[in-house]
Amino acid sequence: MHIVKDLEGFVPFWERASLTLGVFDGMHRGHQKIIQRVQKRSKKARHARILLTYHPHPDIVLGKRESLRGAELFTYEEKLALFQRFSLDVVVFMPFTKELASMTALRYLREILLGKLRARNIVIGYDQCFGRGRKGNYEFLKLMSKKYDFEVDRIEAVKSKGDIISTSRIRGEIQAGNVSEANRLLGHDYFLTGTVVRGFQRGQSIGYPTANLDVAESKLIPAEGVYGAICEWGGQHYRAMVNIGKNPTFQNEQMTIEANILDFKGDLYGETLRLYFLHRLREELSFASVNELVEQLGRDEKATRKMSVPSSYSL
Repeated sequence: MHIVKDLEGFVPFWERASLTLGVFDGMHRGHQKIIQRVQKRSKKARHARILLTYHPHPDIVLGKRESLRGAELFTYEEKLALFQRFSLDVVVFMPFTKELASMTALRYLREILLGKLRARNIVIGYDQCFGRGRKGNYEFLKLMSKKYDFEVDRIEAVKSKGDIISTSRIRGEIQAGNVSEANRLLGHDYFLTGTVVRGFQRGQSIGYPTANLDVAESKLIPAEGVYGAICEWGGQHYRAMVNIGKNPTFQNEQMTIEANILDFKGDLYGETLRLYFLHRLREELSFASVNELVEQLGRDEKATRKMSVPSSYSL
C-alpha cells in the first residue's frame, strides 16, 4: 500500500483509478462496504484502488468541536493500520485546510479526483459530499460523469437493528462504555495506541502492576470503568484488564489509562502498546480499603481470563 501525503507536484504511477473519498473515521461496516465496491470495480476494469482521506480531521480544522480532546475515533497512525487490512493500492492523506474546504465541487472533481488521481470510477456513501457548500454529492457526480467520462456508484446506508451505522452512533456507544456494541457496529474491535509512561506505581505494591498509557489528545477514550481487553506488543497478544478513570480509592484528580497485562513480566517503559477493548467488566468504584480493591481486582482478573476472545488474536 502506497501512502501519499501531499498531491502538490505528485505524478501518479497509474493510468486509471477506482476511488472513494471521505473522512473514514472508524472504518465501520458502512465504510467497509464502500471499499469493497472500489475493489470490485477496480478488479473488473483493472484500475488502481485508491482511497482519499483527510488529515487533520475536518471537524478540528473547521472548529466543529469545542476542543481537540476526543475528536477522532482513530488517529492518523491507527487509520494506517486499519487501511492496511484492505487490498488498497494507494491511500492519499489530503492535508485538510480551510482553503481546501472552500474549493468548489467542480474544481475539486476536475483538479484532484480526475486530474491528480485519474479517477474513472468514483464510489461514495449515501450521504457523502465534498466541495464548498457540500455541493459535490451523488447527483452532482452523476451529472458530471456524462461530461467528463467517468462512472459513479452510490452505496446505500448499512443498518443495524433498524438504524443507520454511523460514526456518531459508534462514538456514542464508546462514550457510554458499550464497547461490545461499538465493536459490532465497527466490524472490528475498537482500540487505542499509547506509550507506556511512569505512573503512581501503586499496582506493583498490591500485586497488580500496570502499564500507564499516554495517548494522543485527539483520541476518543471509552467511558471510565474496567474493561477486558487484548494487549498487543512486540507481535504478541495478551489478555489484559484495563482501568480508565481517576482511581477514586486513591483520590486521584487526573484520568489515567492503566493496563494490567496478564501473564506478562518485563519493563515496558517507553514502549508502544495497542489495547483492543472487548468487554466492559464494571464501573470504576471507590473502595473503603486497599484489601477490598485487591479482592475486586481478583474477580476482574477471573472475568478477564474467562472472556470470549476472537480467534484472530494469537494468545
